[in-house]
Amino acid sequence: MPGFLQKDAKQLDIEEANETRMTTKTRWIIESFHSQFKKWRFFSERISQDFLLNIDILVRTLSASVNKYGPRLFHGKSAEDYTLANKMLLMKNRTSHLEQSISNGDLSIRKNWISIRDTELDFYFPYLTLDFLREYTCGVYQIKQSPAYAKAHLYDHDGESEFQLSSSDDSFLRCRLRSKHSSTTLYFICIHFDYDDKDEPIKDHYCQCKSRARNLGCC
Repeated sequence: MPGFLQKDAKQLDIEEANETRMTTKTRWIIESFHSQFKKWRFFSERISQDFLLNIDILVRTLSASVNKYGPRLFHGKSAEDYTLANKMLLMKNRTSHLEQSISNGDLSIRKNWISIRDTELDFYFPYLTLDFLREYTCGVYQIKQSPAYAKAHLYDHDGESEFQLSSSDDSFLRCRLRSKHSSTTLYFICIHFDYDDKDEPIKDHYCQCKSRARNLGCC
């Protein structure tokens, strides 16, 4: 089961956030299969009580038809799939050093940040390939959402999502983003990066959203 916030809690702990991601990663194929039912008008609208006695056989008949004649949604037997699954299992219990630094007060998520426009340093952010992003996010869901999400923050809010560097360590980048669920909610997100590391340029991340600092992908 996905994790649920405890009373008065604002974020899931890392273990709950990772377990939730594991659940959604394995559950999405079931949700995608059920969503195909909406292609039939009978299941896309409110179903009359007159069909309650027959709804079971109708669902079974449609499910069998989709299984027999519909396209296969996911095979899940490629080498890449096994590699990703093993990676997620290994990362599931990994500790986030960035989250620990913020929780311990070694790095403040709110204070001592400088806009990259005001810094005297030459700022270089690593180039991230699509392959790296797919591996880092453990899928393609965030990548498909990113164009519209980036456009909204870069152009629609008057520079509200300004990028800033930590005054004590310029390998930490901070930005403030709007929640995709509520336009009135803002979160700070922090990224630890290494420009010189071509294989693993993003070392860690932390967000103030409910997902916190989960290691399996990102929010």
